[in-house]
Amino acid sequence: MAASAGAKSLEMMVGGLVAAMEGVQRDVTEIRRDIKESDARAALSYEQSEHRAAASRSKMYAKTDELVDRLAETEAAVRTLTEDMTEVKAVTAEVTRWKLMGMGALGVTGIAFASMGSLLTYFWTDIWRALRGM
Repeated sequence: MAASAGAKSLEMMVGGLVAAMEGVQRDVTEIRRDIKESDARAALSYEQSEHRAAASRSKMYAKTDELVDRLAETEAAVRTLTEDMTEVKAVTAEVTRWKLMGMGALGVTGIAFASMGSLLTYFWTDIWRALRGM
C-alpha cells in the first residue's frame, strides 16, 4: 500500500503540475493576445500620428507659401514706393532751387527798389524842379 499511496501522491502532484501548466499556458496565451492587441493599437496610433503630422506639415507649407506671397507683394510695394520717393526728391530739390532763386531775385529787386527809393527821396526836390520846368 505504501507503493500505491506513493503512486497516488505522485499522480496528485503530476495532476497539480498539469493543472498549473494549463493555467500558465492560458496566462501566456492571454499575454500574447494582449501583446498583439497592443501592437495593433500602436500601429494604428502610429498611422494616425503620421496622418496628423502630414496634415500639420501641409498646413505649415500652405502658411509658408502665403507668407512668401505676402513678402513678394511687400517687396514690390516697397520698390514702387522707393521709385516714387526718388521722383519726389527730384521734384522737391527742383522746387527748392526755384524758391531759392526766387528769394534771391526778390532780394536783388528789393535792394534795387530800395536804392531807387533812396535816390528818389534824396533828389526829390531836384526832380520836382526839373519836372515843373524851373
